[in-house]
Amino acid sequence: MNADNIVIKTPCENFSTIDLGDQRLTDRLVKSVEKMTQNSTSSILGATGDRSSAKGFYRLLNHDKLSVDILLEEVRKNTIENILEYETVLAIQDTTDNNLNGHKKTEGLGYSSEHVLGVKIHSCIVVTPEGLPLGLLDQSYETREEAKSQLTKAEKAARPIEEKESYRWVEMLINSTKDIPDSVKVVTICDREGDFFELYSAASEIGKHFVIRVVHDRKIAENEKVIQKIRNREACGKVTVNIPRDTRNNRPARKVPMEVACCSVNVLKPDNVNSENVPDSIQMNIVRITEICAKNAPDKIEWILATSLPVTTADDAMKIVEYYVQRWKIERFHFVLKSGCKIGKIQQRSYEKIKPVICIKSVIAMFIMTLTYIGRILPDMPCSVFFDDDEWKAMYKIVNKTKYAPNEPYSLADAIKYLGTLGGYKRAPSDGPPGLKSIWKGLGKLYDALNYVNYLNDETP
Repeated sequence: MNADNIVIKTPCENFSTIDLGDQRLTDRLVKSVEKMTQNSTSSILGATGDRSSAKGFYRLLNHDKLSVDILLEEVRKNTIENILEYETVLAIQDTTDNNLNGHKKTEGLGYSSEHVLGVKIHSCIVVTPEGLPLGLLDQSYETREEAKSQLTKAEKAARPIEEKESYRWVEMLINSTKDIPDSVKVVTICDREGDFFELYSAASEIGKHFVIRVVHDRKIAENEKVIQKIRNREACGKVTVNIPRDTRNNRPARKVPMEVACCSVNVLKPDNVNSENVPDSIQMNIVRITEICAKNAPDKIEWILATSLPVTTADDAMKIVEYYVQRWKIERFHFVLKSGCKIGKIQQRSYEKIKPVICIKSVIAMFIMTLTYIGRILPDMPCSVFFDDDEWKAMYKIVNKTKYAPNEPYSLADAIKYLGTLGGYKRAPSDGPPGLKSIWKGLGKLYDALNYVNYLNDETP
């Protein structure tokens, strides 16, 4: 990856050119976003610093010129600008629930799942094949009127895809890839929830690439199915895969020896698909990667991936696997959004005013992720790419307990270590690079320190 191509905008810069019809509104938005970035875990009142600033932001949310659609349009425009220098980018989709069960008086708020008030947030983030987060491409929000559907399982399955909640995957595939020049190859990455025939059909119709984890064993010919065929295929190569840390199951990151197999299939349209304009079959390639261990090992890793990209060699298959491994970035995005930006604590009187705040905090979450991972991917970049002079000098002085800072910016890798140290990173020899949590905590500590210095140096009577 060429460091000269890196163009990453701060959350403030993402909104600095938005047209709200009045520059004062834009200035208020930018100032509020700046404060929310510096204090990502705080409430709006805590982040903005005083009641007057908080009220100004609340008035902005109620202004008819500001809506979540306007914010998303601006964010998307800036994200597309970030990706123009890349040949290939990965557009990763996934859904998370924002639990707002304590907000029973919020106007228009429904259910995110059975018996739980909240919002389903479906996001598409874009990263490079190396894993550098570049921005938010699209986001949608859903809240159900009823806690539980009144339809039977058979009635749910019989509905056209346009009437199902899963249609959001199709809509986001279309929306996230539009307006991006053909010079940039966009590969949509989805977990097993995206494994449905209508999504493959939509991607084929608009000529877009995908890598999706397979869960359904679909027919490819009489008496033959996808999973059966790929499991009977001999391995075409062996590799070692870096498996990311699994926080849900408390498993550390590890290197796993695996073997790879691939084949081409013509998947037949399932009998329960009754949507119009769906072809009778779709040609795709299947990649299987499985852990080399005892056959009956309890937690043996197996990924079966469907893709529209060409796969003829073991190297081709491994590229598909490497793309899919980056899907973990959206899990980390949800972690930062919920734990680092506290979207479950958003308090607004109406559901419509909650959505813009989620959008703003999503941009902040992406910035925290970019800051964390760019120090690992491009460690030798100067820290001045992300930090102003007063910021990187303050970090150096605080962490190294000195009154003097270097004259020239140090490396981004060192800056991230210093920032992580402010957030609790121990810098032990056995430790890896700072994690997301220490980065968002470190940002808060850094800006607290800078604000106190400004107050102490202000001699205005």
